[in-house]
Amino acid sequence: MKITEVTTYSVHTTQFRNFNFVRIDTDEGIHGVGELFCVGADKAVAEMVKYVSEWVVGMDPLDRERIQKRIINYSRFPGGSVLWTAASAIDLALWDIAGKVANLPVYKLLGAARDKVAVYCHTHGKDGAEAADAFQAKADKYGYKACKTGVRSLGYFPTGKAERELAEMFDTMRSRLGDDVEIGIDMQSKIYEPYEGRRVCNLLEPYRPFFVEEPIRSDNIENWAEMAEGVNVPLATGEEIFDPYTWERMIQLHAVDILQPDILLCGGFTGMRKVAAMAEPSFRLLSPHNPLSTLANCINVHFCMCTYNTTFLENEPREEGMDADLVTNVLKVKDGFIIPNDKPGWGMDLNYDFLKTREAIVWSRVKLDSPMAYTMDGAPHIM
Repeated sequence: MKITEVTTYSVHTTQFRNFNFVRIDTDEGIHGVGELFCVGADKAVAEMVKYVSEWVVGMDPLDRERIQKRIINYSRFPGGSVLWTAASAIDLALWDIAGKVANLPVYKLLGAARDKVAVYCHTHGKDGAEAADAFQAKADKYGYKACKTGVRSLGYFPTGKAERELAEMFDTMRSRLGDDVEIGIDMQSKIYEPYEGRRVCNLLEPYRPFFVEEPIRSDNIENWAEMAEGVNVPLATGEEIFDPYTWERMIQLHAVDILQPDILLCGGFTGMRKVAAMAEPSFRLLSPHNPLSTLANCINVHFCMCTYNTTFLENEPREEGMDADLVTNVLKVKDGFIIPNDKPGWGMDLNYDFLKTREAIVWSRVKLDSPMAYTMDGAPHIM
């Protein structure tokens, strides 16, 4: 069997960003699909896929490791996020093909570690009461037992106001939801200084957070070790880390408790399994970063099904409307869990007729005319 074509798709549905996909066709009529991470330059990512496809077409689609190393190594200089997400999406499509060749779901190729995957959802509000009510509505409908929230003012001036809002939100959410609901917080990498990250983490200790995600940016890995000293809450990061060398450093520093690699960015299924293997001897858990389409959600469910050291998977119920229309055989949340179907590969394909109806957009992480895009003296924030 040989790869004959690599095709990309970019569509805009309900999010502020696009969803970007890759399809790989073979000379035996079997095809597979993967997804690209939205690193911010969607057209550039599509062009990268097109470029590296010249190194991929003609190869055996079952040679996943060889193909990934060819993409990463042949780029000459160390690749950044654009190259790594291209390599990841291609790898994911190849795993889909492998499952179809074997007539097995992908997770069954590797052996299941569990019967179902626990998931957590996002919840938002102007304060803790509103965020708790929003979570409760999702819990009543889907059975979620865990959530993640955020405080928009964190990382912005005045710092004192942001810290007060953080403590008030967690105090209210914990009192309303009780001790048995896991509550994480995403601080969204808006703080740079280790001392300030340590200070906001310590504010949350009385409320037993599930994790504190990215209280500081992951650019300087050693800063995490410095910040972690004297912090008694579980620290989480990883969505911006894609190469195995940085993951090795992070794990060896023992500074992070819950790793959050994104399967669309860190080498696909092949790369994520390496991160999990590195983390297991140190008893580190993985909670995969998973904010994108229902295809990415399905892929992450397969990963968690066959990976022992995973905990709650990030999830939003993309079961209705345009998000569901993107694919066939959408997976659903029931009682706070997702179970993959028994179809070969991912058990899901793209809805190509629907993709034709949705055009991609040019987007920014924040609205450029928003005060949130700038510091108090007008300099652009690094998001």
